[in-house]
Amino acid sequence: MDVGIVGAGIAGLAAAIGLRRAGHNVEIFEKSNFKREIGAAILLTPNGNRVIRRWGFDFHKARPVDFKQFRFVRVETLQIALRTSFEDVEERFGERMCAYHRVDLHSGLREVAEKVGVKIRLGAEVVEVWPEEGEVELRGGEKVKKDFWVLADGCHTGFVSKIAQEHIPSVKIGKSVYRWLAPFDKVIEHPGAAILWNNEGAGFCTFFNEKGVTMVTYPCRGGELLNCAVFHDTRPEERDKEDWDSDTTHEKVLEAMEGFHEAVRNIPMTADQMKVYTVTQRPPSTRIYRGKMLCIGDATHHMLPTHAQGACSALEDAGALEILFAASNFTYSPANLEKRLNLYQQLRLPRSATTQILSSTNPRFTMEGLAKKTDEIRKFYQGELVDWPMGVTSWSEPIRDFFYGYDVFKEAEKAMEYAEVGALPQGWKWFGDVKERGRMEWAMKT
Repeated sequence: MDVGIVGAGIAGLAAAIGLRRAGHNVEIFEKSNFKREIGAAILLTPNGNRVIRRWGFDFHKARPVDFKQFRFVRVETLQIALRTSFEDVEERFGERMCAYHRVDLHSGLREVAEKVGVKIRLGAEVVEVWPEEGEVELRGGEKVKKDFWVLADGCHTGFVSKIAQEHIPSVKIGKSVYRWLAPFDKVIEHPGAAILWNNEGAGFCTFFNEKGVTMVTYPCRGGELLNCAVFHDTRPEERDKEDWDSDTTHEKVLEAMEGFHEAVRNIPMTADQMKVYTVTQRPPSTRIYRGKMLCIGDATHHMLPTHAQGACSALEDAGALEILFAASNFTYSPANLEKRLNLYQQLRLPRSATTQILSSTNPRFTMEGLAKKTDEIRKFYQGELVDWPMGVTSWSEPIRDFFYGYDVFKEAEKAMEYAEVGALPQGWKWFGDVKERGRMEWAMKT
């Protein structure tokens, strides 16, 4: 197939790698020119790192920091209220849990994409799409037609409603985030910070107070930088700042950090730039493809950062594309494309929609009615769920069991096996319950 990808972010590059490895000609259309670095860190849990390791991603060059623990710290006293160990994560789930500077992860994926022969066209903004025809229009009037398109243009996409034929806008949750990257050596020059971080395993150090302000910190880029994010109630002047790169001031950050220990208030003063964005989320779409176009990543499952599954879900999307569209078992025709996209939706939508819905069940962000959440999930997924309500907290044991062991390549291969006999089995469960999977396989054989 000749495949077009809209967007060269993490989701777009990953989709391009997966489809190129599957044997197709792939061209990415990206509106930017990659001239600005996006200063933020990003965490990949084992289910995400499993995907990029298969592709030969250069972990050494990207310098991720392996997470060993989570600490929940009272911000006024620096007293540790909760400590959770991640020491067994790699052994239990077979892959690393680590944080990257977003630019390092993106650069590594771009290198993989170029190595496998993906074409990347920069400064090419897609302004209109026609799903049934497999055609897009670029700013300037040029039209491009492909056999298949993947829309990976992020949470601000203007095209998802054309695919889903539903009105599913992003909504603000009433929280905004001040964020910055601090030189770690400058941070620990403060005696209080040195006590907090020296001789401690890397990972989350999350500060909280009773006013609902939460500050999440963790290292990236080989431990050189400390990624910091202060979640707070949105101020009037921040309501329209949804772009990740909007500027703010140190003074506004310190206002939100009123009452914080001086060692914590010193952290933003070690950095030059402060950024702010307003947190949004979107309910899941009931359809993620139409005609010759498929939505993946934040374009379709835009979620809150509660469980660090946004990028991981995008990488899983791409892994599924690699298996389901392998040229060795897929011959292109509009009819075959429709069948395979339907299979993709059956495989991916239950997991991505559930992940998206679970992301909004966070006591520090928003805790909408749990009965309502269960009903929402049951529209997509009928399998077992984590315990309500505490089982959905960010790094709990149930959440790790729920997400980290998932291998999208194995699940996609199983979906292909099921497809050969006509359909996925009733009660298909993508989280890999061993007993249930055994019953399914027995039923298929008999």
